[in-house]
Amino acid sequence: MSRLKLCVFPNDPIISYYDKGEIKDRYYNPCNTFDEIDIISFTDNDVEESKVQTIAGDAKLKIHSVGRINLKNRSKNVNKILQLVRGIKPDIIRTYNPLVEGWFAANCAKELRIPLFVSLHIQYDGLRNLYKKTSFKRYLGLKYTEKFIEPFILKNADKITIVYKILESYVKRHGGKNPELLYNKIDFKRFSEATSLELPKPLVISVGRLTEQKNHQCLIESMRQVNANLLIIGNGELHDKLSQQIRDLNLQNKITIKKSVPNNEIQRYYKSADVFALAYDTELEGLPIPVMEAMASGLPVIVPYPKNEYSDGLEQVVVFSNRDSNSFAQELKKVLLDSKLRQELSAKSLRKAKEFDIDIMEKREADIYLELLRK
Repeated sequence: MSRLKLCVFPNDPIISYYDKGEIKDRYYNPCNTFDEIDIISFTDNDVEESKVQTIAGDAKLKIHSVGRINLKNRSKNVNKILQLVRGIKPDIIRTYNPLVEGWFAANCAKELRIPLFVSLHIQYDGLRNLYKKTSFKRYLGLKYTEKFIEPFILKNADKITIVYKILESYVKRHGGKNPELLYNKIDFKRFSEATSLELPKPLVISVGRLTEQKNHQCLIESMRQVNANLLIIGNGELHDKLSQQIRDLNLQNKITIKKSVPNNEIQRYYKSADVFALAYDTELEGLPIPVMEAMASGLPVIVPYPKNEYSDGLEQVVVFSNRDSNSFAQELKKVLLDSKLRQELSAKSLRKAKEFDIDIMEKREADIYLELLRK
């Protein structure tokens, strides 16, 4: 029997996930479907395979560092990447975005007649709208990909999965067909049965990249009205700005930003909190992984109101808030001061989180690979 090979074009070099402590078991090899995982990394020197072997499960892991490739120099690297993938001889090609990495994946899949599996984790039309206000250079880049890159990838995909309902309209608008909703996966047992740490109480926890779309500034501002501590776990371009905001508001004694926590320890921080809150942009995300992890930890969850019909089943499970500091402050106080409400929300969180357990989601992802192989 021939060895099954998967070729992956990830969003970022693997070393970036390693540095952030986001290395997850079998992430690229659900149910150990493949015998070899080949990762095409757009960097000069990626992390050693032995340090991140767990992402490939039982398969042999190979990371091919091909140098820094972007929209400007992609045409110069077409043949190099094509020959590399031709030599790998994968059975399936997987990519996680419709940008430059996805373009190379789609180009190789088309030229070599290999099935292409595309999974999407953010609403790029919404991201364009955000960057139009905050970063015109990034906006122009995404306007280019909207015309010349994204449609090519989505039209040539043999399978498209989305992690939020809000992504369905984006896929169809840009030429993709019949995307399947496949939520991110979490290890329910690991989060639900975690032990807590000795942290200041009462404690609000918020986990996510420090970017505009996560809107941590809203949560920081809200803490002026809330008699509790706030722990933010995340790093990103707004770290210094948010740290300055905390100092300006004189909230250093109640708000802490922790840049990173190893993935195998994050569950203990959730378990130590009383409530989870995140004021993310619902134009871009529907059900972020930290929200799912918080629910699996049994935490009451406070998040912004979703777009109509795009709640991802969170009605009657979480507390919805307007995306401003006053609204978040009122909801936080309501939950923190009512122990019975916290218990009710905790039970609802746990019930909902079971739907995203790794055993369920991983099996479906593995089945998709097998369906593509049969085709």
